[in-house]
Amino acid sequence: MTPPTGTSKYSFIATVGWSSFVVAVLTFASRVVGLLRIRIFASHFGAGELLDTYYAAFRIPDFLMGVLIVGTLSIAALPIISQYLFENEKQGHRLVANLLNITFVCMALLCGLAAVLAPWLVHIVVPGFSEEASKEVVTLTRIILIAQVLLSVGNVAATALNAVKRFFWAGFAPITYNIGLIIGVVWLYPRFGLAGLGYGVILGACVHVLTQLIDLYLAGFRFMPVFTFDKGMRAILRLYIPRLFTLDLSQVSLLLASIFGSLLTAGSIAVFSLGFDIQAVPVGVFAIAVATATFPHLSDHYSKKDLAAFVLLLRQAIVRILFFMLPIAVALLLLRAHAVRILYGAGQFSWEDTRATFAVLGVLTFSLVGQSLVPLFARALLARHNTWAPVVGNILSIVVTVIVALVCVPAYGISGVAAGYAAGMTFNAIVLYAWLRPELSGEGADKGVLLAREEYALVREVWKILSATLACAFTIYGALYAVEPLVDTHTWLGLVVQAAVASGVGVLVYFGVAKAVKLSDVQIFERVFKKVLRACGKALKLVH
Repeated sequence: MTPPTGTSKYSFIATVGWSSFVVAVLTFASRVVGLLRIRIFASHFGAGELLDTYYAAFRIPDFLMGVLIVGTLSIAALPIISQYLFENEKQGHRLVANLLNITFVCMALLCGLAAVLAPWLVHIVVPGFSEEASKEVVTLTRIILIAQVLLSVGNVAATALNAVKRFFWAGFAPITYNIGLIIGVVWLYPRFGLAGLGYGVILGACVHVLTQLIDLYLAGFRFMPVFTFDKGMRAILRLYIPRLFTLDLSQVSLLLASIFGSLLTAGSIAVFSLGFDIQAVPVGVFAIAVATATFPHLSDHYSKKDLAAFVLLLRQAIVRILFFMLPIAVALLLLRAHAVRILYGAGQFSWEDTRATFAVLGVLTFSLVGQSLVPLFARALLARHNTWAPVVGNILSIVVTVIVALVCVPAYGISGVAAGYAAGMTFNAIVLYAWLRPELSGEGADKGVLLAREEYALVREVWKILSATLACAFTIYGALYAVEPLVDTHTWLGLVVQAAVASGVGVLVYFGVAKAVKLSDVQIFERVFKKVLRACGKALKLVH
């Protein structure tokens, strides 16, 4: 079996490039709004007890959402929905309607049960909190659980939209969710107190689900009063149930941060969450965007038994992710203090809060590559209907995360949890790829030939990325020291100027070296940049 050449049929740009670009832009916009929301929170409350309470209240709802929906149902359902829509569009629409109905009812029941058990669950999540603080967490948790029912329906709708290659509104909806949370802290908190923060979450969730349901309607899907575990649902459950035996590492780490943080100094939960939110931005913008946009195409290739296209697309997706994430990881490590102070350094957020947060962020940057590859590898396995590999990989990685955290927390405090997460994510990526390789080797006389060729091409591209990343790192490091005497780094503006110059020069050097070594992704950006320039030129002509 010979790998396909770079024809448009197998081109990453022709199949996934535009979709991933749309998802990336919308994810970036959502993350920017999310960081604005976090800055508002940090400036209002600082990294103290109130922000600890707020983040702790999300742990149970987010855990349910992450385990039952985001990390399981959405991934398990997409290949089945894609298959049904490919074979019989009417039956595919019926399957989506059935899935939406079942999800709503089941999540309403589970969230209701969690609300009843909230006092006991909160005690597990924050064992070190006082009785009064625990009661506040319980109240806010119960309000946020209502929002999770709505968000679960929205997530299923987004999965169906992804299956039909409609990414815009599914990507836009999280922006509206973050706006709701901002309204909660700016307008509702002064009027309703702590409960107002929860009301903002519900508001954001309402707009989030309505946006996607409207787009689902425009895509041709209709509500059907169907509630049955038919053949399609059973196929989804076969992929879904094994995923329930695993836990999302990010959710596990956030739970560990809440447990350990409640026993450490006040603000520890907030510090971990704030650092985690910063490093989650590039993962969501680049890695998740590529993985999300690639998943339906991988499912299509598997359905058509086109292994050559599957392997080529996977390799191109890996290169695309590493092209962005390796230099970002290095830049974020070098500029971690700048990132924290620039994003959060206002109002009640002190320099002590800054130091604690960038310590956590620095440790988490070592997991960025692992975090970026795990979603892609997991989706590649699930596209081939292999459900057990992600389960085993996650379970083993959780064990690694917990062990490392238990060892490191006594010495390094909340940063020890970050070390556990970094170790677990890196280990997970290695395990998943090792499990994926045999499935990509093919059969017969050509067994292993296709994979060997693509892996050779992958290694070649990775070395080019590493060389450009190394040049970028030295440039940023040197630029920081060169600019420091010229600006007052004790001011917000001085930090912005220093970080902007250092990162800007670093980006130029990265792309320059990448172009010199003929990295394929640079050519893509050159074409996009030229198109943007031409569009701007046309716009200026119209203005004049």
